[in-house]
Amino acid sequence: MKVFLFTVLFVQLGVHQVSGQFLDSLKIEAGLSMIAASKEYPSFWLQANQFGTVGSERQLDLIPHLSAENSHYFRLNKSKNKPTEANFHLGYGLDLYANNGFNSIFAKEAFVRLGYQQWELRAGRFAELIGEVDPELSSGSMAVSGNALPIPKLTFIVNRFTDVPGTKGFLQFKGQYSHGWLGTSHSVKNAFLHEKVFYLKAGRDPFSFYAGLMHFAQWGGEHPRGPMPDRFEDYLRIIVGASGDPNDPVYQQGAGAIDVANAVGNHMINSDIGLEIKLAKSKLKLYTQTIFSKGRGDSSNLNRRDDLVGFNLFGKDRMVGLSWTSDRKSWLEKVLLEGIYTKDQGGDIIFNGRFNYYNNATYATGWVYLENIIGTPLFISQKQAANYQLDPNGIGGWSVVSNRIVGYHGGIMGSLGKYTRCRTLITFVRHFGNYYNDAYFSPNKNQFHFLLELSHRLDPKINVVTAIGLDRGELSNIVGGKLALEWTIK
Repeated sequence: MKVFLFTVLFVQLGVHQVSGQFLDSLKIEAGLSMIAASKEYPSFWLQANQFGTVGSERQLDLIPHLSAENSHYFRLNKSKNKPTEANFHLGYGLDLYANNGFNSIFAKEAFVRLGYQQWELRAGRFAELIGEVDPELSSGSMAVSGNALPIPKLTFIVNRFTDVPGTKGFLQFKGQYSHGWLGTSHSVKNAFLHEKVFYLKAGRDPFSFYAGLMHFAQWGGEHPRGPMPDRFEDYLRIIVGASGDPNDPVYQQGAGAIDVANAVGNHMINSDIGLEIKLAKSKLKLYTQTIFSKGRGDSSNLNRRDDLVGFNLFGKDRMVGLSWTSDRKSWLEKVLLEGIYTKDQGGDIIFNGRFNYYNNATYATGWVYLENIIGTPLFISQKQAANYQLDPNGIGGWSVVSNRIVGYHGGIMGSLGKYTRCRTLITFVRHFGNYYNDAYFSPNKNQFHFLLELSHRLDPKINVVTAIGLDRGELSNIVGGKLALEWTIK
């Protein structure tokens, strides 16, 4: 903390000396939400994609929060540019929550960021989605959907599409590179997160096309059978997805020996491809995302279990979406449709298939953080399975109980008058479990989720949100409600 305060003071003094112009935008907000349900857990869309801020074990819960965020903009000249056009910026913020009857107090965000234009260095918890999906209507990115509490990370990011030199804006790029800490809640204590994201965008109005690859890896840490490889040379293997060295003693201790046959650590790669069409007063977007969590192997040769032969770009498993966004304020401003299919997973032949998305035998917590799935919330975690009272013996011990699904999702958003906005989500999912518990999910289990949310601004500083959530199906039948007051103090 002393180092942080010193850094802020140093930058402030330096800015005043360089340009004599220093602009800030302090923002303080407070809120209180009441979540109620007909059972001992919230309805699906009142909890999903809320960055882990809504607890999962109470029929009635009060959730207060208080946030403060400030951004300073400065430049190396004395021109009268707008603050958003300044060359350099420094930001920091803290967003505190309490839930589960005030038994859990935590920071949804706690960060500092320093940047030059769109180039930025971030440290701490930072609420973000990774994947080009609509943050208000999408069922969630298959990479990072905002369903779990943000993971503490150190990130270097290009935070918006930036012109590639020499292309006159026809070709643009953005991306990020991160190192994260998964803490003691993971089955492998104090494991690390490696993350890199890169997007390219080509075209000019009215047509543009983008393509992105996202690579995530869990590595290092203390496995119950011993320490996992965590040296810098192991990190280099993580970056490229290489397997371990069989002649290195480090890979013969604890659970490290598994990384000789497989890539070191637990890897996941996501692709994200889309086409945008700008119309006269609206925009159309067609997009698809895939998951690639391991390579195809050879069941007759256990030394070839994880060859990276492709990124599953043309596989059956994917999310496909179509959205329409209007430039005008009206009763219909956004419409979104998504379909998600993840039943295939390379087939049921072990090593050649059974990709078992978000699960891993060594890093057994998988793509889950503090009991919430990091990617699409349409899969079922162990915590959700407990709420649904699914038989533990039938569903097995994998962290993600159902990752083979067929789902359909829609969202609508618009304005009802000058001060009220409406958002509706409708989702239908068929759950087939995973390849290790498919007997329990035979026949498949169908589930329907619904949300209707109204946001009404009483004045420029006070906003009231009311919502009703409804779940119906073979897993859960529940009605839930939300009443929230949001106050902008400054």
